[in-house]
Amino acid sequence: MPAFFRLLLTLALLLTTRPVAEAAGVVFQQISAAEYQREQKAAQPGKTTTTFPVWKKGRQLTIPTTKGPLVLQDILIGESEVQQGHSEDEYTLYTYRGYLTHFHRHVVEVGYYETAQWWLIAENGLRLTLWGKPHYAPDQNSIAAICAGLDYSGGQPNIVQLFQMKSGVLQKVWEMRPTTWEPKEIFWTSPTSMYLRRESYGGATTSTSYWKLTIT
Repeated sequence: MPAFFRLLLTLALLLTTRPVAEAAGVVFQQISAAEYQREQKAAQPGKTTTTFPVWKKGRQLTIPTTKGPLVLQDILIGESEVQQGHSEDEYTLYTYRGYLTHFHRHVVEVGYYETAQWWLIAENGLRLTLWGKPHYAPDQNSIAAICAGLDYSGGQPNIVQLFQMKSGVLQKVWEMRPTTWEPKEIFWTSPTSMYLRRESYGGATTSTSYWKLTIT
């Protein structure tokens, strides 16, 4: 084989095996199913200190903020409400999941008719919206969330989100909205490493792949 073609082949192999940076700050590297399962067995779920300074009363949840109380009122749509002209899409159920002492945020799970969100509410009332259950990093300084939305015709996005503490304030620092695959599972193994299982769609077929995500 001529030297020129050997060089091209070597470059092609390097490009297909190196980690692929899909967005600034997070590098994706495909791994085997065996490595994914091994890391998952060894991983310890991240935990954060949670208190319950407020409680829901009936259908109303009131969260104190520096700008005044934030009142969240359930909207439950039953048969009688439908007969009165209300739509099932108005259904809203607030579930208080506690106060994260390290992140200084109240966690509220919001259930709609066919979708759900997780709100992280700051002491000043400002809100970060997660499209899935929060997953806490081992050092308690980052939160990840995923939502599979490609194979769903409702209002939830297909998304991977990352939030981090910056100068003592929790902020969204990165997100991805893929159009060819869905995030199905994610877990942390270190403050800068996560593992993701995802499903890709091509025509009538679906394939599963496993990835290591490194925060840079």
